[in-house]
Amino acid sequence: MTIGIIGGGLSGLTAAALFAKQGTPVTLWDAGLLGGRATSQTVKGFTFNYGAHAIYGRDQSILRKLTKQLGIEVTWLDFSASRAKYEFSGHLTAVPANAWGLLKTEVIEGTNKVRFTWEIIKTILRVERGDPLQSIGQWLKTERVDEQVAQLMLDLASTNFFTAEPEKIPSDVYFEYYQKLFRTRKPVSYIEGGWQGLVQELERIILENRGEILKKTKITAVESTMTGFLVRDRKKQEWNVERIIFAVPPREILKMATPTVIQRFVTPYASHEPVEVFVYDLGLHPYIQTPYSYIYDRSHRAFITDLSHYDTSLAPKDGQVLQAIAYLEHDRLDDPDYIGHVRTGIEQMLDVHFADWRQRIVAERTIKRAVVQEIKWKMGQTPLATHIPDHAGVAFVGDWCEGTGQLSELAFSSAVSVFNRWT
Repeated sequence: MTIGIIGGGLSGLTAAALFAKQGTPVTLWDAGLLGGRATSQTVKGFTFNYGAHAIYGRDQSILRKLTKQLGIEVTWLDFSASRAKYEFSGHLTAVPANAWGLLKTEVIEGTNKVRFTWEIIKTILRVERGDPLQSIGQWLKTERVDEQVAQLMLDLASTNFFTAEPEKIPSDVYFEYYQKLFRTRKPVSYIEGGWQGLVQELERIILENRGEILKKTKITAVESTMTGFLVRDRKKQEWNVERIIFAVPPREILKMATPTVIQRFVTPYASHEPVEVFVYDLGLHPYIQTPYSYIYDRSHRAFITDLSHYDTSLAPKDGQVLQAIAYLEHDRLDDPDYIGHVRTGIEQMLDVHFADWRQRIVAERTIKRAVVQEIKWKMGQTPLATHIPDHAGVAFVGDWCEGTGQLSELAFSSAVSVFNRWT
């Protein structure tokens, strides 16, 4: 069996590494930089990631299993719950990321803390499963969940699903996700060196196992043949493979010349609304010392992380990398003043919590509309299946496909699903 993989993001690299490690001949084509959206950029000695590079629930994560299976060498840097704060009524309070945080936080009061704990227990025990016909917002109203408890449940969804509209998440998706995450002892972790470290490790595994990676190679056509598929790039170079994996989003697949069955299969998903955020990366010098490394502001639907608190390799000596991310409302993106309003909100947060940050800027980067996931979880939007019925030689992987978890976890799990099915 020979396999061709179009796309060198996390899902494509993971699939290629799994098959190559097993000894299956693999060719991966990528039109840009390996890693896709999981890339890092160095500006004046500061390393900025494209969006957050957090891994949620790493002790439950499929990436944890992959690192052992593939022999990937990464250094985990775990989130410090004691240094995480919520902006609440003009001051900071503890984030209820664990039992101690829930006890100390002011975002929820007295008996409501017990009610919230009960919701967690019911979710872990699968007493609560939600309803695929109801959004989590509708479910909370139907179940008459206390307003404070409901708001905290939605705040959690904002931070894990990266959305300004958590109430639109299908309730069954919500509870399936948190049934796993509520059991974790490692709620948030980072990879030392950012995404680039993981991308380089996946590339190493592929090449060491005789896989082929063709960079800056844009595939424009895939044709069915008697033995599999003929793959062609824009320079008219051609390759023959027995099976093909598309590790690029449906909207990119539609730009290629592909068999009608593939076009018809992916077309309904090409217009799905993605998850988009505003990203503001800052490289500061000297370091601003604070008692916190993470701040979430409910009113702005935004958070700031002091990444260099966890990973000193991201900044020069005595330097600091701050990353501010705001969740964007899709329906407001056509408003010419909206992005400016979002940036102003982030700057106000920085003014309050990181004094003199403006005077310490050495490097900065702004991404006004960063796509962090190709499909937003909302009613009416479903993920792409990893296989076409009755067409065993075609597969799809990515964070727009069926799998477990959210964000990068979907990329990894969809790749594992295809690997398990084909081996």
